[in-house]
Amino acid sequence: MPPIPHNFWVKHPLPQSPELDPSASFVEYLRWLRIRRENPDNNSQIGLVNNGEVLELLAKIEQNSNYSSRLRTLTTRTRQLATVSFSVKAPWRIRVGGMNGPESMLLPAFDALGMPYIPSTTLKGVAREMAERDTKTTPEDVRNIFGDLEPTASMGKVIFLDAYPLPFKKVESDDESGDEAEGLVPDMANSIWTWDNNDIPQYKTNPNIFLSLRKPTFVIGLRVTDDRDLEILKRVKKWLLQGLTQGIGSRVNSGYGVLEEVNPNEQQEKPKKRKLILSMGFELQGQLMHGRQKFDQWKEKEIYINGERRNLDEWKPPGMARPEVRPPAFRSMLRYWFRTLALGVLPEDEVKEQELILFGGIDPEAKMGLLQIEIPKGGIIRDNAFDAGDDFGLAKGVLILRTSYVLQTFTNQQRDAVINLIKSLTWLMFHLGGVGQGARRPCYSRSNRNRPQRPYWRGSTLKFTGNNQNWQYSNDLAALQGDFQKHLNAFYTNLSTFSEQNCYPHRPRQATVTGNWTEAVDGKCRILCVQGNMQNDKPPALALLHQEATREGNGYNRQLCGSINERSPIWIARINNSFDVVTIFGVDNRYRKRYFELLTQPELPVTECKQIWPLPQR
Repeated sequence: MPPIPHNFWVKHPLPQSPELDPSASFVEYLRWLRIRRENPDNNSQIGLVNNGEVLELLAKIEQNSNYSSRLRTLTTRTRQLATVSFSVKAPWRIRVGGMNGPESMLLPAFDALGMPYIPSTTLKGVAREMAERDTKTTPEDVRNIFGDLEPTASMGKVIFLDAYPLPFKKVESDDESGDEAEGLVPDMANSIWTWDNNDIPQYKTNPNIFLSLRKPTFVIGLRVTDDRDLEILKRVKKWLLQGLTQGIGSRVNSGYGVLEEVNPNEQQEKPKKRKLILSMGFELQGQLMHGRQKFDQWKEKEIYINGERRNLDEWKPPGMARPEVRPPAFRSMLRYWFRTLALGVLPEDEVKEQELILFGGIDPEAKMGLLQIEIPKGGIIRDNAFDAGDDFGLAKGVLILRTSYVLQTFTNQQRDAVINLIKSLTWLMFHLGGVGQGARRPCYSRSNRNRPQRPYWRGSTLKFTGNNQNWQYSNDLAALQGDFQKHLNAFYTNLSTFSEQNCYPHRPRQATVTGNWTEAVDGKCRILCVQGNMQNDKPPALALLHQEATREGNGYNRQLCGSINERSPIWIARINNSFDVVTIFGVDNRYRKRYFELLTQPELPVTECKQIWPLPQR
């Protein structure tokens, strides 16, 4: 067996390992883990813990620690010092400020004693930004209220206090009920695609664990320097709530950082949210997606070779991914399909620039993006996700897309183009594939690999719900083909206006080829909608794909189905349990060309086919 990992606080403590104190904060133990420690052979060394050890530490502290006394003291102090105080709650998660912890894990902002908080400077900056956008407020008013350093130092009339959360409410289990405990939670961001200069982006997963606060309630305090300025507090509170409602901190575009007032005064004006682009109910069934991580237990790494299990003499990190429906997953899919569609009509460097403007990013510089994504009620909204039967892995929710404040800097024509582009892009996303794990395949059961009392599911099926007349499912292939071409034309028309570049979707360009194929809806891409008969619980297009992938008897053909480290060049989406939409990249490949030709032939399992892309030439 490999050496057991240093498990400092639970199973294998070193001589210097401290006893967990219920009043000690998580960050205090992280600081302790960074100091010099003795290894088993008594040689001194400096070392950092890995993410698995951090997960274990956090799980142990969640079970034994109680910050209630300290947080109660801090929030009571805020109320006593403030002229006016109020509470705001995050319906999902928030991450403000912070630093790099062990193994570069991103930590939220902590004070000197390790308590999570929102710094007063962050709150002041949010309120000031909203005040500067208020057309009824002059720059001189902003300077008088908030103070400034130039041209001369001015203190301002309102003092912002640091905001601390109320004691966290604990939930015994958030697995089945969908409810979530409050407080620090291990979160995950995964940058799957990386732009290399201006070349086609490369597929490379890069999961990063970071800590956020889940469903906290903060107490915010404002104080005037002169009692004669009490009326100003109403205006400042209004500006602050306006900014908090739109989101603060990092990853705002992905659903983090929204804060809403708890029990607001009915007489006060409610803060306005950003302009609504789209609100769409959805159902998602399949493997769902891995977001937050929970400590499980240390296990040896192992692989299977020819059906035989072999250990790798290494330990697996104990993180156990939890299935969630996360706003970042929808944002990632919108971003993917925007890039894939745009690469067929615009050069790579132009697509990279427009993607950064629309969705934001940090390279080459931090940009906000033009839309914000919400899923009300938070991340876990699944329904019977762990039950046997047809509802296994079924999640229900509402996807809400709003504009960000950055869109105000664009012309009216460009703003309209962005909103219409997002509407068409979202429709296409719902009809081209799934979301989360297995997004390139419709959800299906591998009946030959049943788990005890429940089927083994693969793939992901995404469908919309509700009464939106513009989104009603078509009842025949010709109508579905027409709907697709309508939304594709709308997407490219609005892309031309937004990017101020000429787009010619009826004469698509050829994107730069990387590897065996490029994921671009270009001249070598084909999109079809087909109808046929189910085979072994598989939709017809998927059944035919698996039939072709195993035709030569050497396992799945990677030119059709990809491999462990390479995504599949073929997407299949199941529409209204009646049609399949198939996207084939690099159809000049002989295996994919044969698959394309078989789809167009009226033979089982496919009985009818219509071509969506390329669009008919004009």
